[in-house]
Parts: sequence; C-alpha cells; structure tokens
Amino acid sequence: MTSQPSIESRGEVSFAVAKAAKLHRQRADEILSELGLHVGQEMLLNVLWTQGEMTQTELANRLEIQPATLTVALRRLEKSGLIVRSRDPEDQRVSRVQPSFKSGELRDGVMLAWARLERETVQNLSEAEQNMLTILLNKVADGLSAD
Repeated sequence: MTSQPSIESRGEVSFAVAKAAKLHRQRADEILSELGLHVGQEMLLNVLWTQGEMTQTELANRLEIQPATLTVALRRLEKSGLIVRSRDPEDQRVSRVQPSFKSGELRDGVMLAWARLERETVQNLSEAEQNMLTILLNKVADGLSAD
C-alpha cells in the first residue's frame, strides 16, 4: 500500500517557513516573557518609543494590523501601565496612544531581548547567508502581500 504525500512533501518551502516561524515565535515568547511581555507587544511599544504619541488608527496602520486586534493589545498594555490612552482634544472620537514612563523602563530590556533572539536565530548562518535569508524572506513577504 502506498502512503499519501504529506503536507511537508507537497510544500517543502511552506513547511520550512511555517516551522521556522513557529519556533521563532515560541522563542520570542520565552525571551519576552522574562520582561512580562507577550509577542507583538514589544513591536507596538517600539513604534511608540520611536515615533511618539499617535492615534490608534495611525498605530494600526504602522503595525499593519486590524484596529480590533490593536484594541485588544492596547487594553492589555494599558492595564499593565505600559501605555496611556487619551481622547484627542480636537476630535473626541479619536483615541491617542503614548508610551508610559513605566514602559520606557523596559526599552533597554526589549532591545537586549531582540538582540538575543537575533543571535539565536542566525547562529548557524554565515553573514552572507544571513543577508541572503533577509532578501529571500522579504521577497516571500512581498509575494504573499501582492494583490
């Protein structure tokens, strides 16, 4: 009896990307949990740290996520005291978001965590392979985001 091909054998590249992405996210979660953060929260905070106060819509666009997804993330960060939300004085329908002082205390730790994750991610690659991987993953992302 012949066995059916597996997903792995029908899509080697997709399987490898999915496996690497899963392991990368798990490792990121482990490292960030040491700071009391969940994956994605560090990126949101990083945008606020570098760009400063912005509207929720601007933040969702910058992070390329749905506003509803952002609202959930902001609720958690606000509850943790890491961001401050306020109404725009010119338009009460608009919510503005800024990093709290408390979140600033995490900034160095987040940068160290990402540096550690980067080291672990590329530890088996030469510099040339790292550069090529970056190019190839960006091409994959462009292909997947094409309409």
